[in-house]
This record gives sequence, C-alpha cells and structure tokens, in this order.
Amino acid sequence: MTRLAPFHVGIVGLALMAFSGHAHAATVCNTGPPPSTPLSGTIVGGVVVNAGNFCILGGANVSGGVVVNPGGILIACGSTINGGFRSNGAAELIFGAEEIDCAGDVINGGVQISNTGPGIIGPDAPAVALERSTLNGAVHLSGIKGRIAVASNRIAGGLFCANNVFDVEDEMMPNLITGRVTCKFGEGE
Repeated sequence: MTRLAPFHVGIVGLALMAFSGHAHAATVCNTGPPPSTPLSGTIVGGVVVNAGNFCILGGANVSGGVVVNPGGILIACGSTINGGFRSNGAAELIFGAEEIDCAGDVINGGVQISNTGPGIIGPDAPAVALERSTLNGAVHLSGIKGRIAVASNRIAGGLFCANNVFDVEDEMMPNLITGRVTCKFGEGE
C-alpha cells in the first residue's frame, strides 16, 4: 500500500493540473444602485456580492450559483441562476418584484436566506422579496429581521421558515408549493 502512495499522489496532481485551467472564478458583482447597468448575459463560475456592494442581475444566466455575503444587496430580474442561492446577513434581497417592474427569475437549486434585513431600500419594501419566480429547490428563510414577501411563485421542494421577525406575506398572490410548508402567512393571506 505504501509503495502505491507516490503513484496516487502523482495521479491526483496530474488531474488537478489538467482540470485547473477549466475552473472559473466567481464574478464579483457591484453594479451600483439604479439607474446603473445590470450584470447580464452568460456568467460562468457563479456570482458573489460582498459587503457594501449593490448588485443588479438583469437577464443574466448564471452557472455556479449566487452568494450574497453580509451587508450585500441584490436585485435579480428576469435571470436564471443554476446552482442555487445562498445568503447570510445580506442587507436586502429582491427577486422578481412586481412593484419595481422586475421580471421573475428561475433558480435551479436550493435557496437559503438567513439573518437578512431589516432592509434599506425603503420603509415599505421587504428585506426579502421572492416574487413571480420558479424556484426548483427548497426555500429556507431564517432569522429575517425585516418584512418578507413570498408571492406568486412556483416552489418545488418546500418552504421553510424559522426565527423570523415577521410572518411571510403573499400579497394576495398565492404560491404554488410542492413539498412541506412550515411558514406562517400574515397579511394578504
């Protein structure tokens, strides 16, 4: 067994060298607030929104998922995200909001949003808005400190809530949810 160890190390090293040229680094998004130009087109390797960055995805086709780090802001309109969405500590997250004429999105993979808000765009705007979108994976919302709008979506995989300050609002536009739902819906139910 020990005589084969250098052989295995060599094979692993060759494999890493061969595939390292094909890896794509994540695109860091900081487009700035509207009327800035959204990030669009095909994006390989995922998107990252860092603290203090304001990112708008408009008609983007992202492979590799999207991550919003603490303090980041994301508005996604008419975009497809392959690889899921994850955020912990974002300032604000808006997907497909009808109020700002933002087309719905498609997210292939799970959605995990935690410790977001209370929101900075406006006093009536939700800290998290998931609207008019197709979400192909479970949606987990936990520790959200501001309003939450989850309206007119198709969610395959369930909708799970824990330790949020407000109940979820569906804005009189119910969702089609396949899977378990643990969220309590408030106004607009």
